[in-house]
Amino acid sequence: MKNKNHTIDRKKNIESNSVVSRRLAALCVKEVMEKNLPLQQVISSQKDYVTLESRDRAFVRLIVATTFRRMGQINSVLKPFLRQTPPKLIYAALQTATAQIIYLGTPPHAAVGETVAMLKGRNSSKGFANLTNAVLRKVVDSGKKLAAQEPPKINIPPWLLGEWESDYGRQACRKFSTQLTQEPPLDVTVKSTEGMWAHKLGGKALARNSVRLKKIGDITELEGFSEGEWWAQDIAASIPVRLLEPLTGKRVLDMCAAPGGKTMQLISLGAEVTALDRSISRLERVKENLKRTDLSASVICRDALEWVPSGDLYDSVLLDAPCTATGTFRRHPDVLYNRKPKDLSNLIKIQDQLLSKSASFVKPGGTLIYSTCSLLLAEGKPRIDKFLKRNSHFSLEVITNIDGLDLPPSAFEGGFVRTLPHYLSEEGGMDGFFIAKMKRSSSC
Repeated sequence: MKNKNHTIDRKKNIESNSVVSRRLAALCVKEVMEKNLPLQQVISSQKDYVTLESRDRAFVRLIVATTFRRMGQINSVLKPFLRQTPPKLIYAALQTATAQIIYLGTPPHAAVGETVAMLKGRNSSKGFANLTNAVLRKVVDSGKKLAAQEPPKINIPPWLLGEWESDYGRQACRKFSTQLTQEPPLDVTVKSTEGMWAHKLGGKALARNSVRLKKIGDITELEGFSEGEWWAQDIAASIPVRLLEPLTGKRVLDMCAAPGGKTMQLISLGAEVTALDRSISRLERVKENLKRTDLSASVICRDALEWVPSGDLYDSVLLDAPCTATGTFRRHPDVLYNRKPKDLSNLIKIQDQLLSKSASFVKPGGTLIYSTCSLLLAEGKPRIDKFLKRNSHFSLEVITNIDGLDLPPSAFEGGFVRTLPHYLSEEGGMDGFFIAKMKRSSSC
């Protein structure tokens, strides 16, 4: 009898966790949409999330990511079933349940039943349980057919779709939307031979020191993670540092260093690195990553606009500037919804200020790299044009290829690097980046 009761208790606990997972997923979607916050910031602030088992935490993330990947199609499915839009949390619950029913293959009785149970468990939402049940039953009956009537590009917010169709064309945007609907692979940068680690991790060597993994579970459980042999870093994010090689013995300033991927990449290639960032909490992540990988750097918590280096100027400065991060939507689909048009003007101002300041850190004859993980053109070439006009002692170094990385000629138009989400599409795509390389005159 004791064992039987224990089994029943375990079952109740598992069911309770699944309800909690769905509640958290709905809450996270609501908070991202309502407060324009990154998902990582929202999810890390949820106390219940930390108490869940790793598989339940993964389930929360999967539901939320799928909801944002398919947001436009999900909304089009729900629209005919609602006479008026319900409160935000209720609507988020409908969205996340629809994601489960149509796109995640969750058994309808689980997606519907536990979503309804989730609402009944809270006084504030109890009154919407019957409505939710009725709507989701209709989603089960005809949701897939309705979703299929809408093209994937509907999942991109109208303001961004308009910008991108104007900048890149409709065909490219169709490819963007295809990448959005797919779970991306994981790229890791390895300290040693990429071929060896591709074999050990069951992945594929993409370029020197870069391996792509198709099947991803808990990355902390993969071979080499605890030993610090590699770190997660999209192949596109590795390009700025690749453009600075050779790095052995060079003094390099990583201006906006957190969370530390480029810092670790620089150190592993032989550079003496100063990692600068104004966020204490984000620099803690840098320190944790450096400790795990047994790499060392001078870590400084200061606002780059106010900081004055105490020693010599740097051989190279890397400015991976704050931006809309719209190029990372494959891995962070919430970015399409936590960014608004009004954010752009403020970020452009910061980018110009940081670029201007970065010039003062580069020694004569030294190199300056500017990069953003953005697909908005305003955060790319116009920033460099303005900088070069005001800093005649710097000149653009034309980039025509990335050693060991097969990109189309369109990636190098104008002498810059512009990666797009559908590049390397047969391998799973890549983040969208803009990168410029500039040289300071040796005479001034």
